[in-house]
Amino acid sequence: MERGNNMLVPVMGVAIVNGIFSPWVLVVFVLYPVWYPSWAPGWAQAVYMASALILATLTIMAAGVPAALYERLSSQPRASVTGVIWLAGTILLSLPAIPNVLLALGLGG
Repeated sequence: MERGNNMLVPVMGVAIVNGIFSPWVLVVFVLYPVWYPSWAPGWAQAVYMASALILATLTIMAAGVPAALYERLSSQPRASVTGVIWLAGTILLSLPAIPNVLLALGLGG
């Protein structure tokens, strides 16, 4: 297994934390009539978890754009550099979630 493939686990972990704690999850949650299927149970918990999953997936996708551009534009792309770019993009997109993470840990005021 290449070294760059090992970055997928931290990228997914940061994206999941962002999906759960991001302030944008409220926007996705409020817009659930647009994307949530009518046949699915309308429980608030189910809608919230689906909202968090959507936001985590969007985080992974958006953070992958700079990594994909690096691979496309580089003459000899390295998997480890691609993974670091992807992780850095995920962390950057997750910065708005930090205050909520600190509150959940009891460290925020």
